[in-house]
Amino acid sequence: MNEKLKSALIGGVIVGIASGLPYIGAVNTACCALYIGGGVLALYLFMKDLPPAEKAPYGDGAVVGLLVGLIGGVVATLTLLVTGGITDQADQVIESLRMAGGQGVDIPQGILELFDTSGGASGGLILLNLVLSVVTGAIAACIGGLVGAAIFHKKQATGDA
Repeated sequence: MNEKLKSALIGGVIVGIASGLPYIGAVNTACCALYIGGGVLALYLFMKDLPPAEKAPYGDGAVVGLLVGLIGGVVATLTLLVTGGITDQADQVIESLRMAGGQGVDIPQGILELFDTSGGASGGLILLNLVLSVVTGAIAACIGGLVGAAIFHKKQATGDA
């Protein structure tokens, strides 16, 4: 298996499960911290056995981070489905929308129906969560991958003594 993909799978699965768990997932409210950390972790795993290089592999960092975000977003959505967290999130959104409606904000009826979980999580709600998780996770983990490349870059020894 490709080392980039292997590192991204490990980082993505760890981040996805952590993001989907009720209390641990709340860490993501602080600037997507779990996804950024997952990108850094994946880059560490990818670069630990690489020989020193003249330039930091920022391109590899971005690619590995992007893969972490994509994998993590899918795993987080699956974890939310298994734990029932997706319906908890939807209930919080409905409550916020109702409060906004009480303040005079016009809320389209279709929006309230999208987040209605009385019959369980709807396909539209799951798809919305998946898209948002993958997009935001990919962006944040890509940043984490770039940070990881900067941190774990090993410079070649120069012949100057």
